[in-house]
Amino acid sequence: MLDSFLGADPEIRRIQAGAARALSGVGIGANSATIAACVVGVIAGIAFGRRMVMWGIALLAISAALDAIDGTLAREFASPSQLGGVLDLTGDRVVETAVIVGLAWHHPALYFPALLLVGSWYINITVFLAVGAALERRGPKLIEYPPGILERSEALIFFVALAVVSAVGILAALGPWLCYVMTALEIVTGAQRLIFGLGMLSRPSGAEHVR
Repeated sequence: MLDSFLGADPEIRRIQAGAARALSGVGIGANSATIAACVVGVIAGIAFGRRMVMWGIALLAISAALDAIDGTLAREFASPSQLGGVLDLTGDRVVETAVIVGLAWHHPALYFPALLLVGSWYINITVFLAVGAALERRGPKLIEYPPGILERSEALIFFVALAVVSAVGILAALGPWLCYVMTALEIVTGAQRLIFGLGMLSRPSGAEHVR
Protein backbone atom coordinates (compact mmCIF):
# COMPACT_ATOMS: atom_id res chain seq x y z
CA MET A 1 0.00 0.00 0.00
CA LEU A 2 2.75 2.47 0.95
CA ASP A 3 4.81 1.46 -2.09
CA SER A 4 1.99 2.54 -4.41
CA PHE A 5 1.45 5.79 -2.50
CA LEU A 6 5.14 6.71 -2.39
CA GLY A 7 5.70 5.68 -5.99
CA ALA A 8 3.05 8.13 -7.14
CA ASP A 9 4.66 11.07 -5.28
CA PRO A 10 6.54 13.29 -7.79
CA GLU A 11 9.05 14.40 -5.15
CA ILE A 12 9.90 10.81 -4.20
CA ARG A 13 10.28 9.91 -7.86
CA ARG A 14 12.55 12.93 -8.37
CA ILE A 15 14.76 11.83 -5.47
CA GLN A 16 14.89 8.27 -6.81
CA ALA A 17 15.81 9.53 -10.28
CA GLY A 18 18.59 11.71 -8.83
CA ALA A 19 20.00 8.85 -6.78
CA ALA A 20 19.80 6.51 -9.78
CA ARG A 21 21.59 9.08 -11.92
CA ALA A 22 24.37 9.35 -9.33
CA LEU A 23 24.81 5.57 -9.13
CA SER A 24 24.76 5.22 -12.90
CA GLY A 25 27.39 7.94 -13.12
CA VAL A 26 29.85 5.85 -11.12
CA GLY A 27 29.11 2.71 -13.13
CA ILE A 28 26.61 0.98 -10.85
CA GLY A 29 23.83 -0.69 -12.81
CA ALA A 30 20.43 -1.99 -11.78
CA ASN A 31 21.52 -5.58 -11.16
CA SER A 32 24.52 -4.44 -9.13
CA ALA A 33 22.24 -2.28 -6.98
CA THR A 34 19.89 -5.23 -6.46
CA ILE A 35 22.73 -7.51 -5.39
CA ALA A 36 24.14 -4.81 -3.10
CA ALA A 37 20.69 -4.36 -1.51
CA CYS A 38 20.57 -8.10 -0.82
CA VAL A 39 24.08 -8.25 0.67
CA VAL A 40 23.51 -5.21 2.89
CA GLY A 41 20.15 -6.62 3.99
CA VAL A 42 21.75 -9.92 5.01
CA ILE A 43 24.38 -8.00 6.99
CA ALA A 44 21.51 -6.16 8.68
CA GLY A 45 20.08 -9.53 9.70
CA ILE A 46 23.47 -10.51 11.15
CA ALA A 47 23.60 -7.20 13.04
CA PHE A 48 20.18 -7.88 14.54
CA GLY A 49 21.33 -11.36 15.49
CA ARG A 50 24.33 -9.79 17.26
CA ARG A 51 21.96 -7.44 19.10
CA MET A 52 23.36 -4.41 17.27
CA VAL A 53 19.91 -2.95 16.76
CA MET A 54 20.84 0.54 15.56
CA TRP A 55 23.35 -0.85 13.08
CA GLY A 56 20.73 -3.32 11.90
CA ILE A 57 18.17 -0.56 11.34
CA ALA A 58 20.71 1.64 9.53
CA LEU A 59 21.82 -1.20 7.25
CA LEU A 60 18.21 -2.18 6.56
CA ALA A 61 17.50 1.43 5.54
CA ILE A 62 20.44 1.35 3.10
CA SER A 63 19.23 -1.96 1.70
CA ALA A 64 15.73 -0.54 1.27
CA ALA A 65 17.07 2.55 -0.49
CA LEU A 66 19.06 0.46 -2.96
CA ASP A 67 16.04 -1.78 -3.52
CA ALA A 68 13.92 1.29 -4.29
CA ILE A 69 16.46 2.67 -6.75
CA ASP A 70 17.30 -0.46 -8.76
CA GLY A 71 14.04 -0.33 -10.73
CA THR A 72 14.63 3.34 -11.60
CA LEU A 73 18.13 2.47 -12.76
CA ALA A 74 16.73 -0.24 -15.02
CA ARG A 75 13.97 1.94 -16.50
CA GLU A 76 15.93 5.14 -17.04
CA PHE A 77 19.49 4.01 -17.73
CA ALA A 78 19.10 0.55 -19.27
CA SER A 79 15.97 -1.51 -19.77
CA PRO A 80 14.00 -3.77 -17.43
CA SER A 81 15.00 -7.39 -17.86
CA GLN A 82 13.75 -10.79 -16.80
CA LEU A 83 17.08 -11.39 -15.04
CA GLY A 84 16.66 -8.17 -13.08
CA GLY A 85 13.17 -9.20 -12.04
CA VAL A 86 14.38 -12.58 -10.83
CA LEU A 87 17.24 -11.00 -8.87
CA ASP A 88 14.90 -8.45 -7.29
CA LEU A 89 12.26 -10.96 -6.19
CA THR A 90 14.88 -13.39 -4.88
CA GLY A 91 16.89 -10.69 -3.11
CA ASP A 92 13.83 -9.38 -1.27
CA ARG A 93 13.03 -12.83 0.07
CA VAL A 94 16.65 -13.43 1.14
CA VAL A 95 16.71 -10.13 3.06
CA GLU A 96 13.36 -10.80 4.75
CA THR A 97 14.51 -14.25 5.85
CA ALA A 98 17.86 -12.99 7.17
CA VAL A 99 16.23 -10.16 9.11
CA ILE A 100 13.44 -12.19 10.74
CA VAL A 101 15.96 -14.90 11.76
CA GLY A 102 18.28 -12.25 13.18
CA LEU A 103 15.48 -10.56 15.11
CA ALA A 104 14.15 -13.81 16.58
CA TRP A 105 17.55 -15.36 17.30
CA HIS A 106 17.86 -14.28 20.94
CA HIS A 107 14.14 -14.06 21.70
CA PRO A 108 12.54 -17.49 22.21
CA ALA A 109 9.14 -15.82 22.69
CA LEU A 110 9.31 -14.86 19.01
CA TYR A 111 10.04 -18.37 17.69
CA PHE A 112 6.45 -19.51 17.19
CA PRO A 113 5.04 -16.12 16.06
CA ALA A 114 7.94 -15.72 13.63
CA LEU A 115 7.30 -19.25 12.31
CA LEU A 116 3.65 -18.36 11.66
CA LEU A 117 4.74 -15.17 9.92
CA VAL A 118 7.20 -17.01 7.68
CA GLY A 119 4.44 -19.50 6.85
CA SER A 120 2.17 -16.64 5.80
CA TRP A 121 4.99 -15.29 3.59
CA TYR A 122 5.27 -18.70 1.96
CA ILE A 123 1.58 -18.75 1.14
CA ASN A 124 1.53 -15.11 0.01
CA ILE A 125 4.50 -15.44 -2.34
CA THR A 126 2.96 -18.61 -3.80
CA VAL A 127 -0.25 -16.71 -4.61
CA PHE A 128 1.79 -13.78 -5.91
CA LEU A 129 3.85 -15.92 -8.29
CA ALA A 130 1.01 -18.21 -9.36
CA VAL A 131 -1.36 -15.35 -10.22
CA GLY A 132 1.35 -13.41 -12.03
CA ALA A 133 2.45 -16.44 -14.05
CA ALA A 134 -1.12 -17.39 -14.91
CA LEU A 135 -1.91 -13.91 -16.20
CA GLU A 136 1.27 -13.93 -18.31
CA ARG A 137 1.65 -10.19 -18.12
CA ARG A 138 4.31 -8.26 -20.00
CA GLY A 139 5.51 -5.00 -18.49
CA PRO A 140 8.45 -3.29 -16.77
CA LYS A 141 8.25 -5.77 -13.88
CA LEU A 142 8.81 -9.50 -14.05
CA ILE A 143 5.36 -10.01 -12.51
CA GLU A 144 2.64 -7.39 -12.21
CA TYR A 145 0.30 -7.56 -9.24
CA PRO A 146 -2.33 -5.29 -7.70
CA PRO A 147 -1.44 -3.10 -4.71
CA GLY A 148 -2.32 -4.83 -1.48
CA ILE A 149 -2.47 -4.04 2.20
CA LEU A 150 1.14 -5.17 2.54
CA GLU A 151 3.96 -4.36 0.18
CA ARG A 152 7.71 -3.97 0.65
CA SER A 153 7.54 -0.74 2.69
CA GLU A 154 5.20 -2.23 5.29
CA ALA A 155 7.55 -5.19 5.76
CA LEU A 156 10.48 -2.86 6.40
CA ILE A 157 8.47 -0.82 8.92
CA PHE A 158 7.50 -4.05 10.67
CA PHE A 159 11.14 -5.15 10.93
CA VAL A 160 12.18 -1.83 12.46
CA ALA A 161 9.29 -1.90 14.94
CA LEU A 162 10.05 -5.50 15.93
CA ALA A 163 13.74 -4.68 16.37
CA VAL A 164 12.94 -1.74 18.63
CA VAL A 165 10.39 -3.46 20.86
CA SER A 166 12.57 -6.57 21.15
CA ALA A 167 15.52 -4.45 22.30
CA VAL A 168 13.55 -2.64 25.00
CA GLY A 169 12.83 -4.99 27.88
CA ILE A 170 9.56 -3.41 28.93
CA LEU A 171 8.24 -3.65 25.36
CA ALA A 172 9.56 -7.11 24.47
CA ALA A 173 6.19 -8.76 25.19
CA LEU A 174 4.75 -6.83 22.23
CA GLY A 175 7.06 -8.64 19.79
CA PRO A 176 4.95 -11.80 19.38
CA TRP A 177 1.81 -9.70 18.95
CA LEU A 178 3.46 -7.68 16.19
CA CYS A 179 4.21 -10.97 14.43
CA TYR A 180 0.62 -12.15 14.85
CA VAL A 181 -0.76 -8.88 13.43
CA MET A 182 1.67 -9.01 10.51
CA THR A 183 0.70 -12.63 9.84
CA ALA A 184 -2.99 -11.71 9.73
CA LEU A 185 -2.27 -8.86 7.32
CA GLU A 186 -0.18 -11.18 5.13
CA ILE A 187 -3.10 -13.62 4.94
CA VAL A 188 -5.50 -10.81 4.01
CA THR A 189 -3.08 -9.57 1.33
CA GLY A 190 -2.70 -13.07 -0.09
CA ALA A 191 -6.47 -13.49 -0.21
CA GLN A 192 -6.82 -10.11 -1.90
CA ARG A 193 -4.37 -11.08 -4.64
CA LEU A 194 -5.92 -14.51 -5.06
CA ILE A 195 -9.39 -12.98 -5.51
CA PHE A 196 -7.94 -10.52 -8.03
CA GLY A 197 -6.26 -13.35 -9.97
CA LEU A 198 -9.38 -15.52 -9.99
CA GLY A 199 -11.42 -12.57 -11.23
CA MET A 200 -8.94 -11.85 -14.04
CA LEU A 201 -8.66 -15.51 -15.03
CA SER A 202 -12.45 -15.94 -15.15
CA ARG A 203 -12.75 -13.30 -17.87
CA PRO A 204 -12.82 -14.28 -21.54
CA SER A 205 -9.38 -14.57 -23.10
CA GLY A 206 -7.89 -11.17 -23.83
CA ALA A 207 -10.39 -9.29 -21.71
CA GLU A 208 -7.78 -8.45 -19.07
CA HIS A 209 -5.97 -6.32 -21.62
CA VAL A 210 -8.97 -4.12 -22.40
CA ARG A 211 -8.64 -0.61 -20.94
